[in-house]
Amino acid sequence: MVVSDVVIQILSKLPPQSLLRFKSVCKSWYHLINHPKFVTKHLLDSFPHKHVLIKRALTNHSGKQELVFSILKFSLNGSVSIMDINLTFQEIDPLLELCGHSHGLVCLSDCDDAFLVNPMTRQFHKLPPSILIFRGCHHDDPDYYSAIPFTIGFGYDAKSSDFKVVRIVSCRGQAKSSMRVEIYDLSKDKWREIEAPDLCGNARFIPSFDMCHEGIFYWWGYGEPRINEVDSIITFDMSEEIFGKISLPESFNDTKHKISLRVLNKSIILFVYPFESNETNIDIWEMEKDESSVVSWSKLLTIDPPFGVEHPLLFVSCEELLMESSEGHVIMYNTATQLFKKLPIEGDVTYAKPHRFEAHDLFIESLLPVEGGRDMINYDF
Repeated sequence: MVVSDVVIQILSKLPPQSLLRFKSVCKSWYHLINHPKFVTKHLLDSFPHKHVLIKRALTNHSGKQELVFSILKFSLNGSVSIMDINLTFQEIDPLLELCGHSHGLVCLSDCDDAFLVNPMTRQFHKLPPSILIFRGCHHDDPDYYSAIPFTIGFGYDAKSSDFKVVRIVSCRGQAKSSMRVEIYDLSKDKWREIEAPDLCGNARFIPSFDMCHEGIFYWWGYGEPRINEVDSIITFDMSEEIFGKISLPESFNDTKHKISLRVLNKSIILFVYPFESNETNIDIWEMEKDESSVVSWSKLLTIDPPFGVEHPLLFVSCEELLMESSEGHVIMYNTATQLFKKLPIEGDVTYAKPHRFEAHDLFIESLLPVEGGRDMINYDF
């Protein structure tokens, strides 16, 4: 039976969880929903509807920790709907960090192992072993005695229509130490090594800071004090496979401030807030680029949230900010009215605070597969 264009139009507007159920209606619907062209159409129809993704680990009644994704959808009238997705994969440690998302796919990793997950379809794919990581003294190259994963990032390469994972590995030996970089291409389902510039060694894996935006991955860049090197932001262009470096606002002091990177109105912003819990001021800076791509920072505003609402997560609108409370709740804080409300999302009280939650905006619900080795050129985004 041929599926009509009208039915295709209707189905492409539905959420993935409904489509997964509808695959059992008949064979024609099953083949349609699995077809790459329909998956692409569904994704394109989903792009205008971007949500907030919150990852957390919860302890269930049996005492085991589970991985939970919460999808937050915000309506025009200010209400918010929350959908929790429990992923009880025995193969995936619930405490793995979220190191990027794109087109509905999420990468979870501890830098050693990495998984691609589609929370909506509940599919996961464990990436092949690294071609660089090794531990111990036995290796072909006598200069090296170990190669330890340093940091990792995930994003979409619009140029090749492929998803990539980039991993920086620290190699240390008796005679020298160096950094090496490998790239995983989902379409090929394998790793390859690329040239590693010196500055990639500054990148640090900090989930509350790391993110991918418009094909560029951003890490915290640690400055080495003994050589008078200042902290910065390290970037990686997923298409050109080139590392870069961005300076931080001059007022930033790593001995006094914590920092996180997010997006507001398609612009990169920085949350800069104090270490001391009795200080609550949060400065918000916006990144600006001139015609020569030279970066500068301008301060948007300073907010002073109420006591106990201490850790910024991300903006969901120009005035509404998601924050983490000291008691392990997600708080919606209005920067204009200074009013706040508690959302029904709680973190595990046994987990270290703050940062019980990993929150990411611009999340899209999709049917994209996570299996490696597919010809991703079919997905013309």
